[in-house]
Amino acid sequence: MVKESLSLPIPRHWLSRSIWLVLCSSLLTLSNGCTNPSAANANSSLQSNQLENQISAGVSGLQAIVVRDFADQVVVPTYEQLVVKAGLLSATVEALVKNPNQQTLQAAQQSWIVARSPWEQSEAFAFGPADSLGYDGDLDDWPVNETDVKAVLESNDQLTLEYVQNLQTTQKGFHTIELLLFGADNNRSVTDFSPRKLEYLKFLAEAFNQSANDLLTSWVKGVNGNPPYRQVLATAGDIENRAYPTVNAGVEEIVQGMLGCLDEVANEKIGEPLETKETEGLESRFSHTSLEDFKNNLLSAKNAYLGEVPEAGTSGKSLSNYVAQLNPELDQQVRREMQRAIEAIAAIPTPIETKINQPDAQVKMEAAQQAVLKLHSTIEQEVLPLVQG
Repeated sequence: MVKESLSLPIPRHWLSRSIWLVLCSSLLTLSNGCTNPSAANANSSLQSNQLENQISAGVSGLQAIVVRDFADQVVVPTYEQLVVKAGLLSATVEALVKNPNQQTLQAAQQSWIVARSPWEQSEAFAFGPADSLGYDGDLDDWPVNETDVKAVLESNDQLTLEYVQNLQTTQKGFHTIELLLFGADNNRSVTDFSPRKLEYLKFLAEAFNQSANDLLTSWVKGVNGNPPYRQVLATAGDIENRAYPTVNAGVEEIVQGMLGCLDEVANEKIGEPLETKETEGLESRFSHTSLEDFKNNLLSAKNAYLGEVPEAGTSGKSLSNYVAQLNPELDQQVRREMQRAIEAIAAIPTPIETKINQPDAQVKMEAAQQAVLKLHSTIEQEVLPLVQG
């Protein structure tokens, strides 16, 4: 494969200096009597326009590479990790069903936590097929409808993979599996499993694994007659691209995805439990891993901004490169605020599910919320307008 190189455009702050040099050159030429004033002015104007065109073409070229690399180096690798870990979850649940004991239960519980990480790190790009084809809801709707889950367990309906796939999204996916594996109070014992509960759990894990695979397929191959969404995003600005008619639209999609993720973390995942002082608002309360969700959501925004997935060893040209090209100070500000938000979340006492009513925990949660909101504000008020041009 030929490695594509990028010739970066001339920074904007060089423009006035370059024009000044052109004018000085023109004046020097005039003093030597080699040309006339009108010719000098025309030459200066032409060179200035050429320089502006170089800058515009360079920025546009960088935008196109940012969008392409975002699809290839961030989205697809994250979903590939999800597929691997969803397969492991399905396998460990299968082992639990076949041989229920404390060891197989703990293995399935750990697999659930491990699978959670790449999914939460995908929240900053929950657009495209995750949204339009319903994979987001199938995999991660919350809160769980515990009453309806209980109704499935108590019914005489025959449990099959197709039956579970057709359930409401609040009766399947991550959090129904979590409820069955960990129990409502994170105190599940292997003796709590009835044959029907194990059967339900088995098909839940299989359905989850299928949805994860379908989501990846929708990006790399396409499903239901749709083109691969990787191709749709990577070709932003092409004349036939109705989803992203301009390259700017593709870059803006990345920014909007980050904003949506940060807003949810600050105002829902942290904000609602902080206001009510109740654990019911914590997304992964059954497993006591809600703080891991917060952290991974911030890492999702960070990966989207930096154009990388460290766990997968991938990286490319990024939104950070684009912002730095136009406003280096803003890029550094975003990086600082992102790190502060991550550190503020790490300072919250864990597990927050058992400490939410402690004064120190509430102070740390509020500080984390404000840090995430500050980052959200900077991206919304400064990065987004820069991208929109």
